[in-house]
Amino acid sequence: MIKLLIADDHNVLINGLKLILGARSDFKVIAVANNGIEVIDLIKIERPDVILLDINMPILNGYQTLGIIKADYPEIKVIVLTMLNDKRNVLNMLEAGAKGYLFKDTDDKNLFKAINYVYQGEYYVSDGLENILEEFLCSHKHPDKKNKHILSSRELEIVSLIIDGNTNAEIADLLFLSTRTVDTHRKNIFYKLNLNNTALLVKYALENKAFLGLQ
Repeated sequence: MIKLLIADDHNVLINGLKLILGARSDFKVIAVANNGIEVIDLIKIERPDVILLDINMPILNGYQTLGIIKADYPEIKVIVLTMLNDKRNVLNMLEAGAKGYLFKDTDDKNLFKAINYVYQGEYYVSDGLENILEEFLCSHKHPDKKNKHILSSRELEIVSLIIDGNTNAEIADLLFLSTRTVDTHRKNIFYKLNLNNTALLVKYALENKAFLGLQ
């Protein structure tokens, strides 16, 4: 049985998904969340196999939440469930570690198929997004060429400040962000660059300044 967590800030959608998925004996909705903080807190207790994750959520959005999930719980599979259909959002979520990307108007058959595919470690996207998925998969055949495109401008800014020796609190003050937001960005950076501590990040960034576009 595949254990599922649904994360969305609209309870009507959550209730509809629970009804649809509850009709299947091979799926079990073990938890629901309305924001990213709730997702992270619930994961510690419930440990779902697959998370259905909205992008536009309060407190921590889907992208920030996904970065934390993949950094701390890489075994959990994530399917993005959203109405956002632009290429940038699709690529950003795939780069952050999502295995699936579905539109909220997807039918039951494709939802069930996506959950099973993703649970088995495969990718699944809504109709019309196949070319974007193919582009993503092709770019990952050459991992040394992808890092500059993975990091956002904000993340590059934070990397630069980390190199200069600033703490999370100092970076938060300089960029007018919360310390929690800076910490989330730092975790996303570690995940995207496949690093696990600040010392390795500084070493990598110093050795790849030109490649990353840092001064």
